[in-house]
Amino acid sequence: MNFLVLAQAAGGGFNPSMLLMVALFAVLIIMMFRGRKKQAAQQEKLKNNTVPGAKVMTNSGIFGTVLGVDAQDRVQVEVAPGVVLTLHRQAIAQFIDSDAETTAAATAQEDDSVQSETAEETMRRLNGENKGENNA
Repeated sequence: MNFLVLAQAAGGGFNPSMLLMVALFAVLIIMMFRGRKKQAAQQEKLKNNTVPGAKVMTNSGIFGTVLGVDAQDRVQVEVAPGVVLTLHRQAIAQFIDSDAETTAAATAQEDDSVQSETAEETMRRLNGENKGENNA
């Protein structure tokens, strides 16, 4: 009896909880490396896209146009005619793409046209008319 207690205390058997802890630790390490890769890719994209003339939004929500970038990662952003802010490159949250805005606007208009119905159609739908047509 004492021999079995001593064997279990010494860790003489298969411990499934230890296997689970090792697996969770491995997942944690993998997620840390993945996050660093993502952050490095985002910084590289930020560095490549910060060119004069690019439309940007800062972390504080200020919209402007990049006028220039210097060697110390300072960016001059014009927020209004004659008003220039000097920011660090990391203060830029995202780049505003005019093509993406027009695509989003076109999609919104398309959704509105598909979902619009007349007042009579709405009343018929709510009153249960045309049940045979819709459920068939």
